[in-house]
Amino acid sequence: MSPSAPASDVGRKPLADDDGPSTLRPRIGQVLAPLVFLGVWFAPLDLEPQPHRLAAIFGAVVILWVTEALPIAATALLIAPAMVAAGVCDADTAFAPYADPLLFLFIGGFFIARAMARHGLDRRIANGLVSLPIVRGRPSRVRLAFMLTGAALSMWISNTATTAILVPILLGTFAGSSERRSGSLLAVAYACSIGGLGTMVGSPPNGITARLLTAAGHPFDFVRWMMIGVPVALGCLVLVYVFSNRVLPAIPAPPPEPEDEVASIAGNPGGGWTRGERVVLAAFGLAVAGWMVPGILKSAGSELGAALSSALPGGVVAILAASVLFLFRDDRGELVLPWKEANRIDWGIVMLFGGGLSLGVQMADTGLADEVARAFVRSTGITDLWALTILIAVATIFFTEVCSNTASANILVPIVIAIANEAGVSPIPPALAVGLAASCAFMLPIATGPNAIVYGSGQVTLPEMMKFGFWLNLGAGLLIVLLLWLLLPLYGWI
Repeated sequence: MSPSAPASDVGRKPLADDDGPSTLRPRIGQVLAPLVFLGVWFAPLDLEPQPHRLAAIFGAVVILWVTEALPIAATALLIAPAMVAAGVCDADTAFAPYADPLLFLFIGGFFIARAMARHGLDRRIANGLVSLPIVRGRPSRVRLAFMLTGAALSMWISNTATTAILVPILLGTFAGSSERRSGSLLAVAYACSIGGLGTMVGSPPNGITARLLTAAGHPFDFVRWMMIGVPVALGCLVLVYVFSNRVLPAIPAPPPEPEDEVASIAGNPGGGWTRGERVVLAAFGLAVAGWMVPGILKSAGSELGAALSSALPGGVVAILAASVLFLFRDDRGELVLPWKEANRIDWGIVMLFGGGLSLGVQMADTGLADEVARAFVRSTGITDLWALTILIAVATIFFTEVCSNTASANILVPIVIAIANEAGVSPIPPALAVGLAASCAFMLPIATGPNAIVYGSGQVTLPEMMKFGFWLNLGAGLLIVLLLWLLLPLYGWI
């Protein structure tokens, strides 16, 4: 999931050798944000008072998110109070998105991911997959197995956590030069980011995009997202695998000892499944079934599917499934997920979602997004659907290199939907391009948690990551657009 749980880069710690830039950028933001706020507030813009005031808040928020002058979750938490104080809307309206049902989908998902980590289930799954006989001893297959494992886990849990699980296992398989290590490390890090594209809980931009498209009259549920996200994730995985094998091919490495490895990683010397692992697996299975079955039945035209979709939205399923973790005890007599552990989930993501949704709703309601859209269309002249989608996809990827992917989606999706409406084209392709591309930043260590982890391993240099990532950024952006161009008409969505 990307910043990471699903969030990949929210609250990330700057790397030690980036201390200079990481302190300079926030200082610039602390000065620039109030200047932008005041400049826009007093500028003679041709706007009504509410959108004009919101434009000042929006400008300051963008600066704070890009520069991380404040923790990005703290900035999101300030959005609603700022809008109320500025007279953009009342408190009930401003704070309502902080309790949007979508947020509870992630809260429940975070609880399950936390329990997985507590009982070592994620590590058991990861090592079991990469130690399969068909994989062991074959360098290109080892790399592919790690990539598929990372992508599969990241569809459901934090991509940063997945990378942290896999990198030590991967390092233990290496023999040879550091150049060859960097290829596999980069491929696995990128696969973990890409895997988050597959599901609505995989990466925060997915949920934000689905929520805003639904509000714009284009409903997206869990299954509908997977119909786009899974093919795009698979396509991007193929791109990364082929490119990495061309540029930094894998070399033979001694296979790990699977039984000892699984036992040590899972923290279970006997190697057998613990009660805690079984309960977590049951909760995970309930969540996946609850998220997918209603959508599948509904897509098949079943009345039961429509009834289940109405009775069991994603947030309800997530909380009900996660409640199992608080009902049963593990082999030590403790709750499978004690509240002191559950309370350690990334609440900053929840705040970031709430603030971003609140800002997006008001940009639509006040007409600010429409004004920005009209200015964009007038200045660029772009009215073609796919030209707009290509531009948005590539721009989003490079913007996300210096800004949280969740913040990028919060900033760009409402504007892109308004631009599409202004141009008289469907907002679905460009909005999906933003949501998907926001998790495909591959150039810089600060862009995502997985990038930071492999860079911090000391086996990947910054020039390697930038050169490798630059071409993948371009390739992923164009591939996303190509797959949207192929799939959306096939599904009858445009």
